[in-house]
Amino acid sequence: MEDLNRTEFVHEMWRRGDLSYYLWEQQQKIYDIIRELPRHVQTIVVLCARQFGKSVMGTVLYTEDCLNYPGSTVLVVGPTIKQTRAIVNPRMRTLMRDAPDGMIRFIKSEDRYEIGESELVLGGFDINNSSRQRGKTLLKIYIEEIVDSDPDAYLDFLRSDLGPALTHSKNAQIVFLTTPPKIPDHPFLLDTVVEAQRDDSFFRFTIDDNEALSDEQKAAAIRRAGGEHSVEARRELWCEIVRDTSIVVIPDFSKDKHVNQFPIPHRTRWHITIDWGGVRDFTCALLHTYDFFNNRYLILEEKVWQANTPTSEILEGIQPWIDAHGITEIHADVPGQLQVDLVEHCDFSLKLPPKDDWKAAVNNMAVYFSLGQIWISPDCTYLILCCNSGTFNKQKTDFARTNVLGHCDGLAALMYAIRVQDTENPYQNIIKGPMHSDGTFALPGTDDKIDVSTTIQPKRFGSFKK
Repeated sequence: MEDLNRTEFVHEMWRRGDLSYYLWEQQQKIYDIIRELPRHVQTIVVLCARQFGKSVMGTVLYTEDCLNYPGSTVLVVGPTIKQTRAIVNPRMRTLMRDAPDGMIRFIKSEDRYEIGESELVLGGFDINNSSRQRGKTLLKIYIEEIVDSDPDAYLDFLRSDLGPALTHSKNAQIVFLTTPPKIPDHPFLLDTVVEAQRDDSFFRFTIDDNEALSDEQKAAAIRRAGGEHSVEARRELWCEIVRDTSIVVIPDFSKDKHVNQFPIPHRTRWHITIDWGGVRDFTCALLHTYDFFNNRYLILEEKVWQANTPTSEILEGIQPWIDAHGITEIHADVPGQLQVDLVEHCDFSLKLPPKDDWKAAVNNMAVYFSLGQIWISPDCTYLILCCNSGTFNKQKTDFARTNVLGHCDGLAALMYAIRVQDTENPYQNIIKGPMHSDGTFALPGTDDKIDVSTTIQPKRFGSFKK
């Protein structure tokens, strides 16, 4: 009799389109927050720790949407269609056990569920699947676990496929139920989270908020994630935005440690190093020198141009550096014919940077960062982005390409700059005799003294703008 009463109750809840009976108390809190947001809020972000039950709650939310808005289409998206299936299908099978006969039907070949008079469609950010969503008119979109999503696929899919599909919806919303991505400059963090924060629709629930776990279970989860200070625990259990050092090119890069408004040594040898992008990639030029007394590479300025920028515009851009510092030699990674043209028509000497053993050059650059021997001016915004978020390709044989970073051309230019920078003693021909007690040296043939720690402030030539 008790089972019969429960069945009657559950079936009545399904007919009303209210499945909240299925939720734990902590899931109910998040459910209520989402349902009570005003309709004009179109982007909702819920950062939620692992094992909080967010995917089960998502299943309830999008099934209710299908029940309450007959004739609608609701889309669920994961990093790939395969991952979306793994997240949604087991939870839908469990939920379907409560449904009245005939209310839900799964069409496996089409990755969709018929729910009442509506449909729930599964999708992914992977490129091969994204085009399937074109042409659909969607009621709402639920996005599960963007943590492994490719930044470019995420941005393209969101702008080209998902956004337009919501144009005619009276209840247009994109609801993100996820942990933070591994890449700190992922467009989800730069664009989506910012939009949600602006609309007061950004929420965070950590392992500390999980009332369904005992203290022992929480401690075990933290141990499995590598301890409370590990990257995995901070990102997946406390939903912090952290750099995953296992996937970035410069694991020890820190804005606090490596980005500084530094003074310029009294004597320097200035260099210009360019990674020439040509028709496909950014062209990145760096103005750099070496602090002999502190054994530190100093990156003072950058200039960045889009692909297909005319050579004349690039040369015009670096001319102020040449004039200000009397530079007569430039290192540039350029194609063969362009190298010939530059040698024939430019006043400076052009040299190709050493390109042997790419992996060793990358490792060498990473070690300099770990030793704190590279300082970058805050003006070098593109280079800083590359250092912070640049990753390898899957084979780790090259830098990965993204819309924001291009081919990590800032890292390529920096890698070459380190190899070509003159690190010889710039004082050896002017300083004679011992250092005085006040920290100065005698100049040859005179009684004048020079304080080699005296510095000059750098000139500013502008910075990278996306």
